Amino acid sequence: MIDFDEKVMLEQADKLYALRGELEAIADKVCEKGFDNILFTSAGGSLAALEPYAYTMKSMSKIPVLTEIPAEMMLTDNAEITDRTVAILTSKSGDTKETVAAAKWLAEKHVTTISFCGEQDSPLKEATTYSVYYGDAEPHDLIAIFVLGKIMYNKGEFQDYPQFADELKNLGKALVSVAKASDAKGMDYAMMFDKADKEYQIWTGSGLTWGPVYSMAMCILEECQWLRTKSVNSAEFFHGTIEMVEKGVLVCVGMGEGPTRPLDERVIRFAEKHTNQLFIFDTKDYELPGISDKFRWILSPIVMWAIFTRAYKNLAEIRKHTMDIRRYYRRLEY
Repeated sequence: MIDFDEKVMLEQADKLYALRGELEAIADKVCEKGFDNILFTSAGGSLAALEPYAYTMKSMSKIPVLTEIPAEMMLTDNAEITDRTVAILTSKSGDTKETVAAAKWLAEKHVTTISFCGEQDSPLKEATTYSVYYGDAEPHDLIAIFVLGKIMYNKGEFQDYPQFADELKNLGKALVSVAKASDAKGMDYAMMFDKADKEYQIWTGSGLTWGPVYSMAMCILEECQWLRTKSVNSAEFFHGTIEMVEKGVLVCVGMGEGPTRPLDERVIRFAEKHTNQLFIFDTKDYELPGISDKFRWILSPIVMWAIFTRAYKNLAEIRKHTMDIRRYYRRLEY
């Protein structure tokens, strides 16, 4: 397997699980203080990573949830954001300009802010009420699960949270299993680019998998691989993008196990009839040892990203286009 180290993968998951106590303590402090709503805001792939957890809360909780793009939020404001708001922000670098600016903007409104950073000492950490450092550990989505799961549990809405959180100690092994089992599919996807790049490809998903699909299309295929890619939610696929499907156009579907799965199946039924290049990534195809079936749907975005990782690492190798190449991002002022 290309660029795969089982030992490192397990160690990273264990490092994240070790943060459980710190994260749950933050959740307890937030609940003790009291709040009216939860805001998710970050930039780019970081916002895409938070999207599934906003969706999860909308599905499981009566706590009002807001999702905002930082640059837009600071220009338009949002009357629902008050000193009774709890905001969650994340940045691997810890210095994403829009996210740091948003944290400072929220501080001026006396909003309680929680940040997740990949760097120990960062501008984002300094700008937020609570900050958790995760280093290079993956999948850092696990951080959001512990905070939000404990908040919902404290509110009497997720009574299975203790069992769910306990089982997450097995997530590293489960994701190693997924990585190994999905590598062949990832290589099959990559090999479609062996001779020449696709002129245009469409990526679609819904519900909990929409965030990973959007991130794969934007942050990986466009930013890191410079491939022309359209990302569209399966629920919106038939309102515009449908007309771009024809023979030779690659359609990729990321399917999770939540209630929106029928939306993805509808796209597949259409694509099967109108293109000869349909590629399906389905979390349901993979075992998650140590994780109860009733929790699988919640973990769909994490599992999906493990599947996508095997696709993009194989793709980078096939195309000889490493993931660190950029023309503009963090190269120029804009």
